Amino acid sequence: TRAEGPPGPPRTEQEQRDPQERAGARGPPGAAGVKQKQRDPGTTQDRAEGSPGAAGAESEQRDHRDRWQEVQNLANTYLEQVHQLYAGSALPMAVRQCLAAWIEGQNWRQAAEPLSSHAPMLFHSLLVLLGESLGSLGSGHEDFMLKHNLRKAHRDL
Repeated sequence: TRAEGPPGPPRTEQEQRDPQERAGARGPPGAAGVKQKQRDPGTTQDRAEGSPGAAGAESEQRDHRDRWQEVQNLANTYLEQVHQLYAGSALPMAVRQCLAAWIEGQNWRQAAEPLSSHAPMLFHSLLVLLGESLGSLGSGHEDFMLKHNLRKAHRDL
């Protein structure tokens, strides 16, 4: 990544994702050394500069759960629209909730690009995750509906 340089067409994938990086900007003057959270436009993830690691991963997982929680707390008018979206879906709402962190952590823009090999990889990963989630549930009756929905989603996809 270029630290400085004239604004121009992005040369690297990172520059394409982060236009501030292309212009050499690192935030407001005097912000040097301050860790900044940036949103990667290709995903729904926030990333903290210079702080990869377990703490960041925990924060991202918490953010993902918070987003799904926000959906569940929408006003009834909007919640009804959400229910309509999932009514005929091969991915039931209970499965969406179970996989919220993984779903929201993926780069769906990259997967939607023409001729992208990312989409089939994500689909395969989703099927594996469905199987793993199903296998991780106990044999108790409390998870009966979730197991049913996971099995159905795995079969229908």
